[in-house]
Amino acid sequence: MALRLTGEQLLAAASDERLVNVVSGPGSGKTTMSAARFGYLHHRDVDGRRGVLGLSFTRAAVGELRSRITSRWGHRVVELPNLVTTFDDFHVRVLHHLLDVGLVRWPGGHKRINVIDDFRGIHNDYRFLSSGSYRRFAGCGKNGVIDSQSERIAAPRYGFGRVGPHRAVLTAGTSSHEDVRRALRSALEHVPGAEEAVLEWIGQNFRHVLVDEIYDADELDIFVCGAVASTAATLTIVGDPWQALYDWRGATPAKVETSLLAAHPFVSYEMIRSFRFATDQTIGLARALRDGDGVTVPPASSTSVNVALGRRWATLWTVGDNVLPLAFRTIGNRTDAALNLLLDGVTRAKLGRKSFGRQSALVHLGIVEDRLEELQRQHLFPILTALVGGVPAVDVLEMVRDAAGRMSPRSRPNRLQQQAEAERVVELERLRLRLTRSDLIPGLTVHQAKGCEWSRVGVVLTRANEGALAAGLTSAQPEHCVLFVALTRARTQCGSLAHDEELDFVDET
Repeated sequence: MALRLTGEQLLAAASDERLVNVVSGPGSGKTTMSAARFGYLHHRDVDGRRGVLGLSFTRAAVGELRSRITSRWGHRVVELPNLVTTFDDFHVRVLHHLLDVGLVRWPGGHKRINVIDDFRGIHNDYRFLSSGSYRRFAGCGKNGVIDSQSERIAAPRYGFGRVGPHRAVLTAGTSSHEDVRRALRSALEHVPGAEEAVLEWIGQNFRHVLVDEIYDADELDIFVCGAVASTAATLTIVGDPWQALYDWRGATPAKVETSLLAAHPFVSYEMIRSFRFATDQTIGLARALRDGDGVTVPPASSTSVNVALGRRWATLWTVGDNVLPLAFRTIGNRTDAALNLLLDGVTRAKLGRKSFGRQSALVHLGIVEDRLEELQRQHLFPILTALVGGVPAVDVLEMVRDAAGRMSPRSRPNRLQQQAEAERVVELERLRLRLTRSDLIPGLTVHQAKGCEWSRVGVVLTRANEGALAAGLTSAQPEHCVLFVALTRARTQCGSLAHDEELDFVDET
């Protein structure tokens, strides 16, 4: 192990402390260390009944961790009783245990729940709700019965607005991951004996737990970690407060400090040395960002970088005709779903990458994954030929809807409102410009880029971003963390990409 790990990595990976906190900077080999520690803990005290549990927050991160573990230690190390999975999957397992022991009861008497990401494109009553609306969620009372409850939302978001449809899907034994989290969290809060049952279940099944990207944890995730810390199990948490990106979906990075690190006797290890940064510019930029010093990012051309990173998809389409973003927008209707699958054919052919939102597009259109490439060749590729051939984009948009009507078991997508139609026409014109280029690079959101690196990176910076960088960043600000992640992906060059003039919205209240 010492031959393949740095001193910093080795100290963390082979620590025999029960509670370990690893602070890992960008490019410090966090996943390499985590994979090494997983195998070390497995072999340190073999127990055929209780395993090692590895947790992270996205399927991609879990896949990468599992791949590193198997390449170093072999496939048997990730087999039961060991487990490497997402927190979402782990919470489903915990909920199923509470159902099995009878502390919680699901509508319809189900002991196993069919859990999906969300109901967009599946259920007509699951829709975009405006701020101030009431939104349904799965909650649990002291009697342990899960039912549909409501809350007023402060910002627009998708959800069920009516109790009947939401209660119907719950009774059918189907749930979103968000509802599982809400139901489990309220059960642990209200149902007598639920917390003790979860503590006992964790202790019976796992002797070591390793949590990757701990600063992306929400309150339920942090409860799980605190529960592990309260047992005899080993707990290793790995992360960097500067790379906490998921406050918008409930992450509570500040509570990692207050509810975990301050509440339990963790031993901390730092992995600050980076293997990523290879030039004075990238080394100095990363150091200045972490120190809170003011910085200015030099301008860069989209033709001089390997990837373009931005906060939003729309802006990425404006930074250079050689930039091919992996999505037009978040999918909210079947027209957008069809456009996404049209784009998917281009991103796979030109970049070897699937479009972002492809799975959601399939759900909206009712298409199974196995048939997609055949349907794309038959119905969508001729449309790309027409686009290259100069067919007006407004006509191409109707061709896309016609194709969706043939590909999908559902009806042909409807026209959108006038402004929305005009925006989709512009998107097709932008795609037309990229179809004949041979020098395309991917355009990704910063959230997609987390954990990745490239030699030369271009970042889309707003005027507000530039002001924040000039004043110095702090890890306490979520938007500053987004900037930090974006500006620390480059090995040799990081530059600011010029983009279309943006609107400055002034708060007049």
